[in-house]
Amino acid sequence: MPAHDLFSGADPSASSSAAASPLLAHLNPEQLAAVTLPAGHALILAGAGSGKTRVLTTRIAWLLQNGLASPGGILAVTFTNKAAKEMVARLSAMLPVSVRGMWIGTFHGLCNRLLRAHHQAAGLPQTFQILDTQDQLSAVKRLCKQHNIDTERFVPKKLQYFIAGCKEEGKRPGDVLVAEHDSDTRKKLELYQLYEEQCQREGVVDFGELMLRSYELLRDHDAIRTHYQRRFAHILVDEFQDTNKLQYAWLKQLAGDAVEGRFEARGSVIAVGDDDQSIYAFRGARVGNMADFVREFDVQRQIKLEQNYRSYSHILDTANALISNNSERLGKNLRTEQGAG
Repeated sequence: MPAHDLFSGADPSASSSAAASPLLAHLNPEQLAAVTLPAGHALILAGAGSGKTRVLTTRIAWLLQNGLASPGGILAVTFTNKAAKEMVARLSAMLPVSVRGMWIGTFHGLCNRLLRAHHQAAGLPQTFQILDTQDQLSAVKRLCKQHNIDTERFVPKKLQYFIAGCKEEGKRPGDVLVAEHDSDTRKKLELYQLYEEQCQREGVVDFGELMLRSYELLRDHDAIRTHYQRRFAHILVDEFQDTNKLQYAWLKQLAGDAVEGRFEARGSVIAVGDDDQSIYAFRGARVGNMADFVREFDVQRQIKLEQNYRSYSHILDTANALISNNSERLGKNLRTEQGAG
């Protein structure tokens, strides 16, 4: 992509308004371009230590300060509770606005909020409990004991991984295709089905179920999906390279609909990510979601945050040289003004 396209769509008056707005005063040119993007879909390639949390929070504050969004019209997704809390704290310090109306949190936290609000439509009791990883393993072990399962052949922890993997792919037991001779997988699917029935009876959901049940709620209830699509005019997603198949599908439910076989997005979705930091494929992360996002959302604006505030140049030069060998990366070159170190 030519250099001038990296900033396409940035507010031409942003640089002059930076001096007037304390919000924008300490941003570098790339950060300023990202913060002041006009409404629409954009991909921000944010290198390590490039200030992406500052960009995300300042973007939200800038939208609110300029009357371009209401607190209730913003959905911001992070990957850790720590990052979500930091974002809320920074926003509270930036603007005298209540952040309660905003939906800022992790995928699982936001799905929990959605399911609490629509528990009946989701087929859950209002007081459903959430199983953590250890609780889920205990539930699988209890199931195996109840059904006299050979736990040396079907190890509970591996069953737990199998169930979680199916859910990350958005698949219920009946959605998984099995080869005719694969009796072990058929047995695992039978146990997956029994596990689901046990959770439903007991009014509990695991982390994977939070995502999958929330996705199905939006997929199967047009009125609920339309309500949230109209509400969230601005969706911001951090660490986009770490999203899995189901998380991306969930975002698409909030952002648009399939019309005549083609995805039509509405509102404004900004994805912030770094394909060079995609290290979670082992737990279902799919870096290809970034390319799919650019294609399916018809993203016309891409901005690269390449100035690093964390490391000295001898570290960055070494990292850039190593990473450049990856032929499938989207491409950027980190730099610093801190000297060699």
